Amino acid sequence: MRAFLLACCSLVFLASCGSGESSSSSSASQAATPKQATTLSSKSTMESKEPATETMSETLQPEQLGIVPERIIIPAIDVDAPIVKEGLNQNGDMEVPDNSVDVGWFEPGTEPGNAGSSVLAGHVDDYTGPAVFFDLKDLEKGDEVIIVGEGGEELTFEVQKVESYPWDDAPIREIFGPTDERRLNLLTCTGLYDKGTNNHQERLAVYTELVTE
Repeated sequence: MRAFLLACCSLVFLASCGSGESSSSSSASQAATPKQATTLSSKSTMESKEPATETMSETLQPEQLGIVPERIIIPAIDVDAPIVKEGLNQNGDMEVPDNSVDVGWFEPGTEPGNAGSSVLAGHVDDYTGPAVFFDLKDLEKGDEVIIVGEGGEELTFEVQKVESYPWDDAPIREIFGPTDERRLNLLTCTGLYDKGTNNHQERLAVYTELVTE
C-alpha cells in the first residue's frame, strides 16, 4: 500500500503539468488500481431438489458500462479535444500527451463509465499560451462532461466538485482509489508557475460522476 501511495503521488504531481514536452513523466509503476471482480459463490449439493439459481457473484457484479474514450467535450468551457491512451513507460512512469491539445487517459486504470475512478489529465498551458485544460478551474457543480467512445457511444458525467491542492499534498486515494461510484476525475495544474522547477505550485482536480437515467 505504501508503494501504491508513493507511486500515485508522483503521478498526480507531474502527469498533467509542465510545458507539454514528452519528457514529462511520473513514477507510477503501481499506480493503476487493479480491476477486481466479486467472486462469491454459492455451493450446491447432489441432494438438493431446488432448481439452480444465479450465484451471488452474478447478482453483485456491477453492470459494465465502460467505453474506450476517444474524445472529451466540456460545453461550459468550450473544450472539444481528442483523448489519447497513456500508460507506463519502460521506467514505470506514466506517459502524458506530448502536446497541449490532447487529453491523456490513464489506460491501465478504469474505463469511463465503469465503477471506479477513471482519470484524464491535460496540460494547463505551454510556452506559447493556454492549453486544453486552461479553463478547467472555471467548471462548477452541475456542469457536464461528455465522453465519446471509439464506436461513437456517449457518456455524460456531471461535475460534483472542483478542488485544488498543494502540489505535494493531493488526496491520492480520492483521485485514483477504488469506489462503487462511476467517477471520472480530470487533472491539471494550477497556481503560480515556478520557472526554476518547471512546476506549478498546485494541482487541480475536477470530480465528476456518471449521469444515469
